[in-house]
Amino acid sequence: MSNKNLEFYNFIIVGGGPAGLTASIIAARQGFKAVVIEKGEIAGPKPRGEGMRHFPLTEEILGEGFLHSINNFSHTGKIFHSPGDLHMVPIPEKSMDHYFFEWRKFIDRFIKVAEGLGVTILLNSEVIEPIEKENICTGVKYKDDSGNVKEIYGNAIFGCDGYESVIGRYYNILYERINCPIVKCLISNGNTDINKTTDLQYYLIGNGDLDYAPNFPQCVAYVFPIGGKNLEVGLMLRMTQTFKMKTVKIPTDEEIMEVWEKLKKSYPGFSEFFKGAKIDYEELTGLPNAQMVKNYIPSAGVVLIGDSAGFVEASGSSGLHFSMAMAKFWTTILSEKLKELSEGKTEITAHNSELWNSQNITRYKKDWENTDVYKHIKKIYSLLSKFEWYIFKRRRTSERINKRWKLISFLLRKGL
Repeated sequence: MSNKNLEFYNFIIVGGGPAGLTASIIAARQGFKAVVIEKGEIAGPKPRGEGMRHFPLTEEILGEGFLHSINNFSHTGKIFHSPGDLHMVPIPEKSMDHYFFEWRKFIDRFIKVAEGLGVTILLNSEVIEPIEKENICTGVKYKDDSGNVKEIYGNAIFGCDGYESVIGRYYNILYERINCPIVKCLISNGNTDINKTTDLQYYLIGNGDLDYAPNFPQCVAYVFPIGGKNLEVGLMLRMTQTFKMKTVKIPTDEEIMEVWEKLKKSYPGFSEFFKGAKIDYEELTGLPNAQMVKNYIPSAGVVLIGDSAGFVEASGSSGLHFSMAMAKFWTTILSEKLKELSEGKTEITAHNSELWNSQNITRYKKDWENTDVYKHIKKIYSLLSKFEWYIFKRRRTSERINKRWKLISFLLRKGL
């Protein structure tokens, strides 16, 4: 088969976040054609603060010293607050090179590097569905910035389009079992002195703790200082145990926002940060933080990466790095195989059946699941599931959680 008359790229990457842009950069550096299809007007369109520890991969992709150059400050650790803010436990940061920065600066650097390498980035372009032929995904249909439906073909399709991935949903990934609803909010002039309060703050709220929402799921309110009196604050519903709990009712979006408004005004400790503050941005969204997607290769030719695969650091530590690391692995291993298949040939567009035969897919998966990155994320999910079972399902209420806070503090210090 020849695709000479078709629009063809070796790597078709759906989603222009850090995972997708990392994949495009690595593919281009390996000498392959890559296209990023992003539905937003700009890549990574939503504003937010962000934080991550230093990893060599960041400098490999974005350049030596870049993360340090955009750093607003380095925090000293985390503080976990028990329900009602009756107790707390500080967890010092083991690595002091943990940076917080503005999302836009971070993403713009990816774009600059990718475009400098010749990566094609299609903005305002929304993927409709994958294209399959003979049980192999060979491309995608998408609507371009003029509203025209087009087809594009390639050797590998990466679903890097987040917690409600079009690619993942096409292959029946049940994201409602993977995602945790989360309110993300940016505030300025927060009621804090950044020179005195550099820790991340987490307020644990059990099921039944809120008298105005007694069946509300267990959740965590958080405060992330991002420089000066600027803060990212929010509320994440913890869904790992929710579907097993008879005392929990899954709330509507409206009910979540009603609870959020009350927490901002009156929840002990947490509400203090809002006094005199200005809300610059506020949104209810989702984060794949309950479990990994087991079938991350849902069809030959497709790999779900990062948020689309639930491949995040579920404890909230440098999730960006791990999605980038997953992108690097899959781009690298497929690039190596493409080079092997192309040796001595002038055309590499006809190798999809060899690239994605069952033997190769089995080997790819085995190699991936033997990486330290995969093992780390799997371990974190396992530990978090056990911790949340104990605190939110077995203990459940504020009274019982506070009664066992000494043990809970010990568990938190051990790694969560």
